[in-house]
Amino acid sequence: MTSDGKWRVTASRHVHKDRWISLRADDCVTDEGAVVAPYYVLEYRDWVEVVALDAADNVLLVRQYRHGLGDVSLELPAGNMDPGETDPVEAARRELLEEAGCAGTLTLIGESRPNAASHANRTHIILARDVVRVADPLDDPGERIESLWVSAAEAIRMALAGELTNGMQVAALLRGLVAAGVAKIDSI
Repeated sequence: MTSDGKWRVTASRHVHKDRWISLRADDCVTDEGAVVAPYYVLEYRDWVEVVALDAADNVLLVRQYRHGLGDVSLELPAGNMDPGETDPVEAARRELLEEAGCAGTLTLIGESRPNAASHANRTHIILARDVVRVADPLDDPGERIESLWVSAAEAIRMALAGELTNGMQVAALLRGLVAAGVAKIDSI
């Protein structure tokens, strides 16, 4: 009999759950019979990452304080999908407007997993084209965000130089720029 490699969960309980995060402890048995217990899984809501380009293919970045980092971070516009939101494109539209006061034509590029070993959520990659400022950003004291535009080449340089430190967003940036036809990756 061939195994699919999946673990069997024999018990599961929530260790902590609030509006931001849920920590689940699973008791598992591998397909070879080894017991792995507890195995902790972080249950976040899905996230959206927006690769926002203006008509000249400049990339919108946001600068904001990140408490986990303990410093200011330069990132793509991004955020959690709100409870009840099922459409990542609409969630990205909301985040883009809230964080930068911007709007554009949005398309779902794909998804990735923040950390498949311990996170249960997905990150949806959204490409926004022809982005323009249409309003003031949302005034949120928990998110003081400064937005700036850089060329696509500069955004790639910043990603490769480690100036954009969020790994998921670096991957989203590269996927979005390739999907937009702004960057090209030759086969190896």
